[in-house]
Amino acid sequence: MSAIAIDLWEKKVWIAVEINNIAFPKKIVSRIDLVRELREFFKLNLNYDTIIVWLPYDLFWKDDKQLNKTTKFIDKLKEIFPKKNIIWVDERYTTFEAQNINNTFLNKKDKVDDISACLILESYLQRVKNK
Repeated sequence: MSAIAIDLWEKKVWIAVEINNIAFPKKIVSRIDLVRELREFFKLNLNYDTIIVWLPYDLFWKDDKQLNKTTKFIDKLKEIFPKKNIIWVDERYTTFEAQNINNTFLNKKDKVDDISACLILESYLQRVKNK
């Protein structure tokens, strides 16, 4: 079975997909369209059974506004997709890592969030692989 990762922001969502245990950026969608996009994706890709969602912990564990929004969203996803495994990943350092990768290899502003979504999925894949 395979996984899809979503990097959720206020207005946009970056999606990455697993193909043969490698994370690839898939698409950027508006937050409003995310559930519709996921439904369409799962209709066409029946072997995907896991949704990975970034959980935006603050580095100092102080700001929990976005964290609360995201956990509520995860609860909604569980209701909408009850047969899917929905797993959260701590993403505190993925943007920093993505910026370093982007600056080193790509130097394109719009690719940082694509890379972040892939890093979120990669961290999950590594965790599953190491079990």
